[in-house]
Amino acid sequence: MDSTQLVLMIAILSIWFSITCGLVVLYLLLNGGVQRLRFRSTKRAKPLPVTPSIPATPDDAPVLVDENAGAWGLFVMFDEPTMASNERLSIALSSSGAVYESSSKSFTLVGDSPRNPIYIANAYPPATLPSFNQDNGQFPVKGVTVKMIKKSRSATPNKLQLVRLVKLAKELARIGGKVVDASNQPVTPIGFQSVIDGKAKV
Repeated sequence: MDSTQLVLMIAILSIWFSITCGLVVLYLLLNGGVQRLRFRSTKRAKPLPVTPSIPATPDDAPVLVDENAGAWGLFVMFDEPTMASNERLSIALSSSGAVYESSSKSFTLVGDSPRNPIYIANAYPPATLPSFNQDNGQFPVKGVTVKMIKKSRSATPNKLQLVRLVKLAKELARIGGKVVDASNQPVTPIGFQSVIDGKAKV
């Protein structure tokens, strides 16, 4: 092999090596550019807004505040009031431990808080109940209110008494009626639990 052929072969090998290196560099540049493009697009992509989960306020939460009477309470309205239902009301009040107050002509249940007793009165004017000792009254009782007197605007109802109030309202409703709140809306089982948990509207 003479010097001319050797030079020619070296030149061909140099060109081939240059092309190969160029292709490798081009591949690396293109591949790196794609990755940078993807990285930039990922950085610029705005995250999807996350909607916060808002706890639903249950519509079944009863209204305990009775501004007119200045009390927290529930009402038990009898579906078909009769003299017989008066007798059943007498038995239910007696078995609950309620005591008749002749001055107000209503019943008082001390329950778990003597400082905040539960009052049971006629839901209709003149808001008086018979003593049920000698007679069951002259007229059927259409409904009663089961309440605790609100002594001040900032006062909150006693939780133990709320449990007793709910229990008594349910017992009286078994006579044949339904329990409604201060806004005259029927109280559901969820509503009763809201009262016991202290989540009722007061």
